[in-house]
Formats: sequence, structure tokens, C-alpha cells
Amino acid sequence: MSCAKTFVFATIACLMEQKWPILKHPPVDVALFQLKFNMGESTLSDLISNDSEIRKILPFRHESVSSEVNFPNTKITIGVSQITGTSKIKVAGYLYTSNDQKSRVEVKEGVLTYIEEHPYEGWDSFRDKVNSFLRLFSKALNGHTITRTSIRFINRFALEEFNNPLDYFKTTISTSEKNAVPYPVSQFAFNMMLLVDDNTYSIVKQEFNKISDKNSYVFDIDVLNQSNLIFDIDSISGVLATLREIKNNIFFGNITDKLIGICNLD
Repeated sequence: MSCAKTFVFATIACLMEQKWPILKHPPVDVALFQLKFNMGESTLSDLISNDSEIRKILPFRHESVSSEVNFPNTKITIGVSQITGTSKIKVAGYLYTSNDQKSRVEVKEGVLTYIEEHPYEGWDSFRDKVNSFLRLFSKALNGHTITRTSIRFINRFALEEFNNPLDYFKTTISTSEKNAVPYPVSQFAFNMMLLVDDNTYSIVKQEFNKISDKNSYVFDIDVLNQSNLIFDIDSISGVLATLREIKNNIFFGNITDKLIGICNLD
């Protein structure tokens, strides 16, 4: 490939990266990735067949259990009575955590979830961590049908002033008359479902809370793709890229230049 072509492709890649503003202080509180899939003939224990390798990254494993209790042919009456029953207890899921529990992978029947609460280091870092966990589970998930791929980003803003929501966000709750709400508002929330296409949708939640003199605003974006695909890391990465674009379009399309400026303060 010639130097000229290399320069052109590098320039295009750079422009694609600059499609959205880069924030010095990303407001991401929680970043989440989730796969839903058909279990087929696999058991829950099959999904953690690579347990020792998973624990090299997330050293602590916790088990959750579910139980069923039956009292066949037993009539329970008022007062003290003796009853006989049977119980069935089984493992319902596994949770792998980092030392500080801010990085977690949860494994349940038909669901794999990665949750990250460390300071957000950008999309590339998040995507690479997702792929590293997918590789650890690839043997267990090989041949399984993925029924849903999703990401969720919970953004939290601490704002010094919050007299007018439209100073920061382009969607809000409004009143038709000035005195419709006669007292100061200390909390409000609303949800939206956005239909992207036949297989993709987003659930957006916005919530304001005033606690003492602090103004907290949560902008929670969940983007979900319901296309069926056979487990393949490259295919999932392609879906991830699309989900990220939708998420960023929603995020940057909704916040104002004033809020972007606050996220870029030194």
C-alpha cells in the first residue's frame, strides 16, 4: 500500500474517532455489557468451565442459590402442627469480582453480564475488556445462539446550579402554565423508549435529585439488539460498534454545549 493511501485511511479513521466530542471527565458511573443466549444442552457449570482463567482477572467467585420447598399431601391448620416437606436447592448463578468489587462478571442460565464501575477510560478500553471476557467464555458459548446483545451506560452529573433543565439537556418535563407546580421541585424522572429499527431499541431514563445543596442528574442509556446470531466474537464486536454509535447519538444529541463544557473543565 502506498504512503498516500495509508495517509488517507489514517485520516478517515481519525475523523471517525472525532465524530463525537472527547470529554476530559466522562460522566460514566456504570458501564455494562450483556449477552442473552439459548442454553441448549449446556448446564450452568459448563459456562464456567474456564473458571481458573477467569479468576486470574476477577479472583473472587460467589454463588447464588435458589430453593424450592414443597409440602405434598400436608394440610396446614390454625395452631401448632407438624408438617413434612421436601426442599430442592441449586446454584442459580455465579458472580466473579475484582478485589474492590468494581469489576464484575455475572453468569446465569442464558445470561452473561459484565459490569464496570471503575473510572471510565474510554470506549476502546471498555470494548477490549468485553472482548477479553468473551474469549474466556468462548469455549463454553461456542455454537450457542445469541438472542440479545446490549450495552448500558449510566451517566451521573453533579451540577452546581439547576434552575433550568434546558441549560443542560434538550429533553425535559415541562408544564403548560407557569404556576402548574406551585412548589420547588426536588426530584423528577421520566423514561423514553426509542425504536431504532426492527431489531434494535433503546430505553432512556433521566432523573434529577436535589439532596441538600447538591444537584444530581442521571442520564441512563440502555441500547439493545435482538438479532439472533451464532456466538462469534467478531460478529458481536460488530453489533457492539453499532450499539455504541446509537448510544453516543442519543447522549450527545441530548446534552447541551454548556454541559459538554462542564465535562471538560480542568
